[in-house]
Amino acid sequence: MIWRTWQVLVVLYAALSITVVNAYKHISSDHVVNTTLGQIRGVPQNFEGKKVTAFLGVPYGQPPTGELRFSNPKMVQRWEGIKNATTPAQPCFHFPDSKFKGFRGSEMWNPKGNMTEDCLNMNIWVPHDADGSVIVWIFGGGFFTGSPSLDVYNGTALAAKKRTIVVNINYRLGPFGFLYLGDDSRAQGNMGLQDQQVALRWVHKHISSFGGDPRKVTLFGEASGAASATAHLAAPGSYEFFDKIIGNGGTIMNSWASRTNTSMLELSMKLAERLNCTKKRKDPNTVHRCLVKHPAHVVLKEAAVVSYQIGLVLTFAFIPITSDKNFFQGNVFDRLRDKDIKKNVSIVLGTVKDEATFFLPYYFGHNGFSFNNSFLADGEENRALINISQYNYAMNATAPSLESSLEPLLEAYKNVSTRKEEGERLRDGVGRFMGDYFYTCSVIDFANIVSDIINGSLYMYYFTKRSVANPWPEWMGVMHGYEIEYEFGQPFLNSSLYKEKLENEKIFSKNIMSFWKDFIKTGVPVDFWPKYDRKERKALVLGEESVNNSYPNMTNVHGPYCELIEEAKASTNNGLTLKKYIEGEIKNNETNVF
Repeated sequence: MIWRTWQVLVVLYAALSITVVNAYKHISSDHVVNTTLGQIRGVPQNFEGKKVTAFLGVPYGQPPTGELRFSNPKMVQRWEGIKNATTPAQPCFHFPDSKFKGFRGSEMWNPKGNMTEDCLNMNIWVPHDADGSVIVWIFGGGFFTGSPSLDVYNGTALAAKKRTIVVNINYRLGPFGFLYLGDDSRAQGNMGLQDQQVALRWVHKHISSFGGDPRKVTLFGEASGAASATAHLAAPGSYEFFDKIIGNGGTIMNSWASRTNTSMLELSMKLAERLNCTKKRKDPNTVHRCLVKHPAHVVLKEAAVVSYQIGLVLTFAFIPITSDKNFFQGNVFDRLRDKDIKKNVSIVLGTVKDEATFFLPYYFGHNGFSFNNSFLADGEENRALINISQYNYAMNATAPSLESSLEPLLEAYKNVSTRKEEGERLRDGVGRFMGDYFYTCSVIDFANIVSDIINGSLYMYYFTKRSVANPWPEWMGVMHGYEIEYEFGQPFLNSSLYKEKLENEKIFSKNIMSFWKDFIKTGVPVDFWPKYDRKERKALVLGEESVNNSYPNMTNVHGPYCELIEEAKASTNNGLTLKKYIEGEIKNNETNVF
């Protein structure tokens, strides 16, 4: 019996050894990988003496062009010969940011390259000593902009330093990804989320050809990318494709991450009207036939008008719908309420200290929050010192639906800042309220709900370190999306941006990447990181002190303010809030609010 056990162990060890050795040898000397779809040639890279091959612009789906515009995606078909994957994935059609042209703080988020509808592709970075783990990055941008090929998402350093395969996926945006003409139409909504699902299926089927283990896939996203990652928790067709999630500053529960089918249908028909597609008949098939005939840039232009006409802060037009037949296969919030989601998963969620300050010059530049990048970032012209009238206006405009119950919030957020000048305190109060209302509180609500459902663990972070490469004014603090540069190792890739603080920035980045790698490998980011639960609500602080390996815990991040916001929502909506609905305090969804 002992001898038989020994034989089994030897066979298992040999099999594992072959797997590991082969993982290093999947890429030929001319940088070609063989897959069941065909051969793919990549680009050799060398990072700090470590070899990485980048496979850029790899197709995973058939081009959603012509009659397939707005249709559900289809997996790419086999090809003959060698496909050159040497050019980064081109961006899907999106709304570029032209507010501060030439300014690095905004331009760094603008996709490069020509927009195309033939955009169902991905970038893959494969270290030659890969250990099998896979990260799938889902970019953010409000579901209306973004690209897997931004410089800040360059996967070379993360792949090389942490021996993990990094996959950045593309997906359709705006009306091309989220137009909705009805459940039985040819534009059934959530096409962008289904694009992601097809990409995950591609990874599941083919990543072993690159040395990856399809059982060790972590979804990783920021903002709408994080909302997307958490949406896959409630998408049965995605369950087998991942086992962990890392989400920065967003969940599917955030208000900007979804809208009802009724609301989306109304906006979609407004777009159709602007394109003269409703004159003869308004049935979905006629409208669809008309919409696919218009050039993509014309559709995009008119969709921008529809979005602009909404006129609300951080409220986007073409985003996921809450209920569908193909992706959620029901209502996403019903699934959360019924605990009918993927349970065998571990999750890291977190927010930055100043989630909304990035958006203040965009929405309230006319109301005291102006920014002029021709002046010094921290010059007097860019301090945004506001008065009480401007404070009240911005607070009301941030949450107009709460107007009748806003008074307690107006008082509370006046005193959230400890700065000396009143103008600074009022300015900081608006930023903090906007961040809590649109980001932090929803992430906390989601964490409270999901931590009670999943079998794995949930961890929370609170990010308080401002990058020395941040070109925006100092008062804007630790801004939305600015943890990404450390997660992808930008201090190692673009060292000139970090100047005299380079070594400290490298240490911090290395630590963050190590946490994520350990989480991907073991399900625990680091042994001193406390598990999150709704009772204690502990988060690990990732801040300046982390450079010296000091990681304090924070309990109930922004909690008292989030409770005030929840009370205001309940007071305004006759007790009806999304949180209360999911937690079962409201028994049914008769009003179809969600």
